[in-house]
Amino acid sequence: MSCMRGWWLTCGMILGLFAQTSGPAGQTPPTASPKLPALSRHPVVALTFDDLPAGGGLHPGYTRTGIATQLTSELRAAHLKGVYGFMNGDGVADDPDMQQALRVWIAAGMNIGNHTFSHPALSSETAAEFEQNIAMNEPLLRQYAGNRDWHWFRFPYLEEGATLQQRDEVRNWLQSHGYRIAEVTLNFNDDDWDDPYGRCLVKHDEAGVAWLKQSYLQNAEEFIRLGRETEQLAFGHEIPGVLLLHETSFTTLMLPSLLQLLRGEGFRFASLPKVERNPAYSLNPNIGLPNGDSFPDEFLDVRRTAYPYFEPEPVQKLDSICR
Repeated sequence: MSCMRGWWLTCGMILGLFAQTSGPAGQTPPTASPKLPALSRHPVVALTFDDLPAGGGLHPGYTRTGIATQLTSELRAAHLKGVYGFMNGDGVADDPDMQQALRVWIAAGMNIGNHTFSHPALSSETAAEFEQNIAMNEPLLRQYAGNRDWHWFRFPYLEEGATLQQRDEVRNWLQSHGYRIAEVTLNFNDDDWDDPYGRCLVKHDEAGVAWLKQSYLQNAEEFIRLGRETEQLAFGHEIPGVLLLHETSFTTLMLPSLLQLLRGEGFRFASLPKVERNPAYSLNPNIGLPNGDSFPDEFLDVRRTAYPYFEPEPVQKLDSICR
């Protein structure tokens, strides 16, 4: 692990925490979960949205512009401005609906960052190929962001390098081109609900949609709790978090209820740049992973620390509903 000068004490604390170990990331956590202090009464979170301007499929009655209009309206109604959406430019030049969706996002006071041009998995690319894909996105970012800061980068699938060498090569390229990495600490796979929602719309299955709404919020509550506890294990305390969401029709529909859930748990909202000024985000777990993981999860993976217990996502029901 490498630490920035001045944060050696924090880094030493992280390296020394928790001798308990588990199997590789992704396996079922042990039944004896680590003991953790009480969660913060007033946690802080930045909302971020991936896959602009075409997250998910287009379901009956939806357009890209309509999704962006509704999503930004909900964000502004909640007094959330300057939210970052991470853009893939592939297809934008030939699609007026996607172009207008980006204009709507920016006109509403939101920001955009780089999510690569075509959303490749870093594990399937060389570092040089991946860097070229990032650079291909920059002309569109300049065009739509104007004078706003678009030098924030989100790795597709949260894959930051299958090997430590690949990870370091891409990180060095990003730093030399003025980027900061938009790390993620909270993630409940919100986009997994969008395809089932489209199927239920086609079938006019109101009961199916009702289950999707209920299970979406239940899964969000469970995995946000898990993410907060994982921060405690990774850093010794909860840090201001970054929530990964997607610009899909279903997450747009559910955003008011999701914000109500977050506020009910005491969350306060802040911008991505403000949240990632926290010293924890300057730390580097120095690990190559073939699959993506959240920022605190990387620290647990490198130490093979046991995860807190959690109820898994209802994957089978999501796959089967409204078939």
